[in-house]
Amino acid sequence: MAGRGTPIRIAVIMAGGTGERFWPLSRQNRPKQLLKLADPNRSMLAEALSRISPPVSTDNVFVVTGKTLEPLIQRAGLRLAPQNVLTEPCKRNTTGCLIYAAAVALVRLKADPTDVVMGVLTADHSIPEEDRFRETVAAAFAAAENSDCLVTIGMKPTRPETGYGYIEIAENPVPQAGSDAGVPAFKVMQFREKPNLATAMEFLETNRFLWNSGMFFWRLSSFLKELQRANPEIAARVPQLVEAMEKRDTAAIENIFSELPDKSIDFVLMEHSRNVLVVPGEFRWNDVGAWDALDRTLPCDNRGNVTAGDPVLVDVQNCVVYNDAGAGAMAVACVGVHDLIVVVTRDGVVVLPKNRSQDIRLAVAELKKRGAPQV
Repeated sequence: MAGRGTPIRIAVIMAGGTGERFWPLSRQNRPKQLLKLADPNRSMLAEALSRISPPVSTDNVFVVTGKTLEPLIQRAGLRLAPQNVLTEPCKRNTTGCLIYAAAVALVRLKADPTDVVMGVLTADHSIPEEDRFRETVAAAFAAAENSDCLVTIGMKPTRPETGYGYIEIAENPVPQAGSDAGVPAFKVMQFREKPNLATAMEFLETNRFLWNSGMFFWRLSSFLKELQRANPEIAARVPQLVEAMEKRDTAAIENIFSELPDKSIDFVLMEHSRNVLVVPGEFRWNDVGAWDALDRTLPCDNRGNVTAGDPVLVDVQNCVVYNDAGAGAMAVACVGVHDLIVVVTRDGVVVLPKNRSQDIRLAVAELKKRGAPQV
């Protein structure tokens, strides 16, 4: 096998979504990854860039996004070279994102795919314990470099969460697959879809299940080999894209990319591979996917409320009340309510039960049908 020189570590941050579940704050021209949802001083994307560089050199960190978001990210003042913002030709979910990033890496680095080790991260995680995160990332990179496996980070569950997928792991760690720091890696037995509450509680009792974080690490050679096994037709697009990119044939790139399925990499690859390792993450982590996640990322008052913009609360409990305009421009008050999400911007208001936070997308879909400018 060629390669096996000094590994070249790269990081790919997926940042193509607009964050519809954070409407009305998040819009097409103000995507979630550029909002300060977990840190009052940094956007979600700025946080993701900060915690991965180091350990990955800034020159080798790439952000993959869509055509409409690329100029917004370029103007966001991030610590990122302009050429490292990669623009997908169209939306093709995480499968398209990672195939496109792999092709770009092969073209730009001109290295053997065995020597290029890719870390895949997202732009919507809250990870306050950055040092512990970096230790786990080092272990995941090491596991990918010391094997031909696909590697993921699985988070140790702290509650019977029904909104995450789960990973079932083997009882004992894989010898010599972790890092020098002694962080273990385990063989993945199977991926499990989002469970109901009873099943989630069973998962916790076994101590054999981790949350699927959506973070991946692999040698490009391992990625391409496992993709070839799982779906040869999709795998064939990678060398086609590489050839088109080397020729700078924009039309060919767009045509090849558009033929990819609009499916997640979990569905296309990870769930079909029998060659996956998982490194348990023991740092605080939250997937900031919808408004109810702010309960776990921002401070609460003594009645369990998370607030922004100085709203007036009277006899209110366990609510998220977000006044984006601020008290000087918009007075917002809630009286005698509990377990609600209330979000007010200058041109949009949403009110819904906290346990239906995912359903904001239904409202956004209806607004799009109406041609509303507020989305």
